[in-house]
Amino acid sequence: MNRLMVALALAASGVPASAASPPFPFAHDDAGRPVLEFYPATAAKFTAAGRDLLRITVKETPPERTAQGPVDVGLVADCQSRQLAVSQVTAATKDGAPTTSGEAFKLSELKPPSGGMYQRFVVALCDGELLGVQVSPARSGWVHFVEGPQRALYYVSGSMRKVGKYRAASVRLYELGGAQLPDGRRIDARDAVWVIDCERKLGAVAYERAFARVGDQNQTVESMGDEKAFADPSLVEVDKLTFGRAAPGSMQAQFNDVLCLMN
Repeated sequence: MNRLMVALALAASGVPASAASPPFPFAHDDAGRPVLEFYPATAAKFTAAGRDLLRITVKETPPERTAQGPVDVGLVADCQSRQLAVSQVTAATKDGAPTTSGEAFKLSELKPPSGGMYQRFVVALCDGELLGVQVSPARSGWVHFVEGPQRALYYVSGSMRKVGKYRAASVRLYELGGAQLPDGRRIDARDAVWVIDCERKLGAVAYERAFARVGDQNQTVESMGDEKAFADPSLVEVDKLTFGRAAPGSMQAQFNDVLCLMN
């Protein structure tokens, strides 16, 4: 998390995130241990058999109960088909990013990810959502922040604003596997504007929309606040908000810490 905080602060300041010590975390287990990390400096485009592909190296850490240690895994992604192949597996490096492999691989090895974190990783890579990775062919406008087994947090690129002594940003909290509102209605994610009082270490929600994924559309289930603030968080009326303290270690608390590092 400290690496991610530094990387986000560098990116917000216009300094390439690859200048920070890799790898950056992507997914964590229930105990908060990173189980999948990525090396931004290894991301590269290349072409094979007329297909445009992306190569990147990740660090995969198995559960603590296994004898195997972390490994660096070279991945190749076809973003048009959203398929993935493993090109190389080596013992994880301890200092610095591993060298990107130029070895050949078979196109027949490209397969759709079976699901879970690798499925989400391919989407984040191909949609230009990975922090510090600039080679992706698309830009969704979202930036991946961090995720655990149940939730994933993204923020809108360029949405972070100063509002007096406060910080505000537009975020999306995915409920991996779905969740329910108190009245039993199912949702898949929430769009929100989070506001942080950095002096008192308190946060507030200025706008929130819970939605369910229906086909290829996000269907609103419940909403509160002014939707205009999501497009421009500087419109937030801070004096109308109720502030509270985020649960220690929660994604909101982690994001608050990062936002308060920004000048």
